[in-house]
Amino acid sequence: MNQLKELLIKYKVLVSNFSYLAVLQMITLLVPIVTLPHLFGVLGDTTWGVVVYAQAVVLYLGILVSFGFNISATKDISVHRDNPSKISEIVSSVFILKGLLFIVSLFIITILIYTIPFFSDYKLLYFLSMWFCLYEFIFPIWYFQGLEKMKYITLINLGSRLIFLVLIFVLIRQQSDYILVPVINGIGALFSGLISMMIIFKKDKVKFFIPSVSTLKFYFKESSPIFLSNLSQLYVKMNKIIIGPFIGVEAVAYYDVAEKITSLMKVPIGLISQTVFPKIVKEKSLSFIQKIFKLNLAIQAVLLLIVIPTAPYIVKFISGKDIPMAATALVILSFTVIPVVINNTYAVQTLLAFDLKTYFTRAIVGSGIVYGIFILIMYLFDIWYLYGICVAVLVSELATSVLSYYYVKKNVYSQIKPIS
Repeated sequence: MNQLKELLIKYKVLVSNFSYLAVLQMITLLVPIVTLPHLFGVLGDTTWGVVVYAQAVVLYLGILVSFGFNISATKDISVHRDNPSKISEIVSSVFILKGLLFIVSLFIITILIYTIPFFSDYKLLYFLSMWFCLYEFIFPIWYFQGLEKMKYITLINLGSRLIFLVLIFVLIRQQSDYILVPVINGIGALFSGLISMMIIFKKDKVKFFIPSVSTLKFYFKESSPIFLSNLSQLYVKMNKIIIGPFIGVEAVAYYDVAEKITSLMKVPIGLISQTVFPKIVKEKSLSFIQKIFKLNLAIQAVLLLIVIPTAPYIVKFISGKDIPMAATALVILSFTVIPVVINNTYAVQTLLAFDLKTYFTRAIVGSGIVYGIFILIMYLFDIWYLYGICVAVLVSELATSVLSYYYVKKNVYSQIKPIS
């Protein structure tokens, strides 16, 4: 008990941040899952598939707006947390750059809507789905993570998610109400953004100003390798976009169910990663990274043993109906949790923390190439199967694991002595 108390005192901040992040992640993932049976039942497989497809397209643009700042800015805030003027510079620069990227994303979605027939049938849906890009712009998760103030993120998101939950059940009553789904999400996004900005600029007294062009270029270039890495990992969000026109929007809805459950499995990885990343950036302790790796691996192994034999029952519980295709997709996707643990350990917690962004990018690009080869084969031979898409994702994650481990072993373990 004494040892436990000592550990809790030693890692008091980490334990506190982990607790808040746990609540945040559970809220973020459970609220959509709680509403899924209602949306499936009211909107139907096809209409809900159209809504999910629109969300998938906009998630692509969200990568542009985010531009890797959620990692690079988190690191910068963490390093300069005791320098108010530097914090103001970082906050001002990131907000301005994200604002410009948000405008670019609006321009891109407008072009897509008015040039591609597949999009033009649901113009309003796609425009309203841009709430996600707005959220990426105005909600500074990178600021709170860098300062390890996870409490604010949790409370703000709790409020927005509760708004979403209530409005979904109150307003979505018939199939034609599908257009209200992005509207409800948008209300939550605005709530989160406005409250967070009040905390930053009113409570924390951060000063907003227009930085010099050279300063903006610096932060833009600093985040560029992470953005390029995210671009090469587009297969994570490309799946639904491929499934829509080649397999059907109903299959998009089924894949979405399997993906949501798999994302729920990965919650502990994200929680632990977000909690310890600022500490790893500061201390660069390889022994600590290995402890986190073993913890994540053990958790995911247990979850995998639970999900595989119960996949059909989990799908029915989540969606409110038997969907054999979604259950099989879940089994395949669930195996990705193990390579994701490896990727998180070596790519994010090591390569990024040790400022080896080039190798991080190479690892992600390599996995993207593997995914592209799988999709190309399916296209050339016209063999479009939902399960093939799932296998492509699994193999791509494995490729990331192999490459990131190789680069860490070559550039970190062989040159840097672990810090206990």
